[in-house]
Amino acid sequence: MKRTILHCDLNCFFASVEMLYHPEYRNVPMAVAGEKKLRHGIILAKNVLAKQRGVKTAETINDALKKCPELIIVSPDYMSYEYFSKKVRKLYYEYTDRIEPFGVDECWLDVSASISYFGSIEKIVNDLLKRVKEEIGLTLSIGVSDNKVYAKLGSDLAKEDSACCIESLDDIRYLSVDKLLFVGKQTADILKARGIFTIGELADCSISYLQSFLGKSGNTLYRYANGIDDSPVAYYGQNCEEVKSISNGVTCPKDLKDLDDVKIVLTILSQNVAASLKEKGLYYRRVHLFVRNNKLEVRTMQTTLDENSDLSKEIYDNALSLFIQHCDFSLPYRSIGVAVSKLSSIKDSYQTSFFQESSYSIKQQRQENAMLEIRRRFGKDSVNLMRAYEDSVLSKQVLKNADIQFQSEDNQS
Repeated sequence: MKRTILHCDLNCFFASVEMLYHPEYRNVPMAVAGEKKLRHGIILAKNVLAKQRGVKTAETINDALKKCPELIIVSPDYMSYEYFSKKVRKLYYEYTDRIEPFGVDECWLDVSASISYFGSIEKIVNDLLKRVKEEIGLTLSIGVSDNKVYAKLGSDLAKEDSACCIESLDDIRYLSVDKLLFVGKQTADILKARGIFTIGELADCSISYLQSFLGKSGNTLYRYANGIDDSPVAYYGQNCEEVKSISNGVTCPKDLKDLDDVKIVLTILSQNVAASLKEKGLYYRRVHLFVRNNKLEVRTMQTTLDENSDLSKEIYDNALSLFIQHCDFSLPYRSIGVAVSKLSSIKDSYQTSFFQESSYSIKQQRQENAMLEIRRRFGKDSVNLMRAYEDSVLSKQVLKNADIQFQSEDNQS
């Protein structure tokens, strides 16, 4: 049976989510970007008005502001992006169980077995476009083909809130070679230096010729250009790498010179890590603390819990204990990070004695889950512990610029 593969790409995803929380951004040029003062000044996403003014993803904030001086810069809210990404994937699951993510805002869907049930591929595509827009408030671009490579290219070619079908090489022969999946700037420059400017010209080359200057990737690019790709779309959740650790760290906007400042930072970092744990349904047993002073000297420490947990409070308590035991303020601290490891999807059943109950607090879990749901609905600044407000400038900057990292078995360092 000929396959039918969709590639669904959420349009201007980060910016679109921000506009759900802040409708006023719909009428002004706006971009999501890292904090300029902390050297993370790269445009991550932009809305349509910013795009019309020439703002591009991955350029610096300074370059973007030269093109569009009135550009509104918004810091990323990764917790919200993950939340909406999962909402969209749950909707996809109503049409197929073959859903393979390609980043937080893109997925391949194999709907080959679903067409007879829904009636036609057109019905599935139109349903997805309509439901994502009306039920979630976002828009899609959908590519349709019989393989993943052409489907991805189709979504790149499709306009916002629309679909593009690629049936054969003839449909894309005259497109620039750098439009093809995994042909980056360096590879494109190598190809163009040899007179290969279009996908069609790449497809017409022999494999041996391409391998003579591209090595093994020459065979891959030949197959991709010709639409020869039988790689399956994974079942929902199948290709998710096993997460080995989750960390959250930040370079602070000022040197930390006392324990009160450290407590504010640890509160926010611990909450961010716990939120990611809960999103993935994981529990940790080991807590890590990383500190770097203003001389760029790094120190790491860790502790192991008797019983695993997903609570923010336990991350905070253990990280603070590590800091008090092993650190002083002979030099101020510039960066702090917390991490959790020894992760499991199953909660321990732990009891120290017949008379002693588990240390895990159901009441604390309910409180943290309630706060997390409020943040999901109303934004990450909508509610917080009082400790985080003791220095509003520090807490605001840490909330904006702390970066969550997921470490898998394959990329552990």
